Amino acid sequence: MNLQIGEKSFSCDFCGGLATATETNMNEVMGLICANYNTDNLGILTADRPPASLPFGGRYRLIDFVLSNMVNAGIRTVGIITPYMYRSMLDHLGAGKEWFLDRKRGGLFVLPGSIYGFKNMSTQFLVKDMIRNLDYLTRDYKEYVIVTSANQVYNMDYRALIEEHAKNGADVTLAYRGENPAHWSKGLFLDLNFEKRITKMVRVRPEYAPDETPPPALFIDCMIFNRQVLIDLIGWYEAVDHMELTDVLLENIGNIRMLGYEFTGYLGRIDSVHSYLKCSRNTLLPEIHEELFFGKRTVYTKTRDGAPTRYYSGSDTTNSLIPNECMIRGRVESSVLFPGVTVEKGAIIRNSVVMQRSVIGRDALVENTIADKYVTIGDGAIIRGSDEHPLVLRKKSTM
Repeated sequence: MNLQIGEKSFSCDFCGGLATATETNMNEVMGLICANYNTDNLGILTADRPPASLPFGGRYRLIDFVLSNMVNAGIRTVGIITPYMYRSMLDHLGAGKEWFLDRKRGGLFVLPGSIYGFKNMSTQFLVKDMIRNLDYLTRDYKEYVIVTSANQVYNMDYRALIEEHAKNGADVTLAYRGENPAHWSKGLFLDLNFEKRITKMVRVRPEYAPDETPPPALFIDCMIFNRQVLIDLIGWYEAVDHMELTDVLLENIGNIRMLGYEFTGYLGRIDSVHSYLKCSRNTLLPEIHEELFFGKRTVYTKTRDGAPTRYYSGSDTTNSLIPNECMIRGRVESSVLFPGVTVEKGAIIRNSVVMQRSVIGRDALVENTIADKYVTIGDGAIIRGSDEHPLVLRKKSTM
């Protein structure tokens, strides 16, 4: 199977066709994407960029997925809390034109994030960030706010989440996955009663007996608040430095009506080098590729025009994602390439991700490797990581 991605025009299919009640709900929702987040587990991939702007899937950035989920649901006011190293994110987002957010009313709001201390690098929803940008929440009169992180890959119908939240009269609704795979050992796990009300929240996956008790649900870093409830919650904790919004919810689990909403689609969590390569390779599976990129909800991104990829005599590509502008003279197997990659004659790329404008020299071997932008690999070089511990090549490096 060869999945070749070139330039494609998308129709704005989310702008109409909703029932009147649904339209009213969408007009009452604003978005807040918390992108002021980093982790040491991604190593040099995030040395100069936040995880939110990490390239993914041949032509996207991670933030494209949650941002597209919002605009596909008809949300036209979206704030993005940025980290201090925000250049790549602003370069990608611009004024929000590709997401239909370059508007006179509402639109895209770029919000400043706080500087983290060394002990708080993994915090996703910092209350201090929201206090700093309280004007964004108070100057609008929307009824609901969807709050998400930006380091996950999924294509979710936020309209269903919004409708469920409004119908149940919840103060806050947390999206979750009911499955409990072994590789999700970290995160925020929820216990829910038969009404889907959240009764317990823990940070480490608890042990359970599958035949006797339901597995704990994994919170997927997406939640919807009644706007005034969110304003009140962060106001109560204004004096507490570096506190997580989810810890605020944990402390108030009995004081507010907190429900769960189950998401059953594909979810890729990017929190390590291993998970990045694994999720990238998952996009080569036909059912996941179809769900993410060719379903009813388009994933929008910054468009870049370029010539089609050229395949030379003797080249071979198998089960790979190859966008435009590439030059393929060698062999590409089960890999994801980005625009402008050159693969010279005799070179082999296997189970790897190779980002923009990288060059793989003649007779070189690249396996289980993530090559950042503008990497040059010389003739005959052997670059090999393992499935569990992929090798990462720094941007602009030469091997």
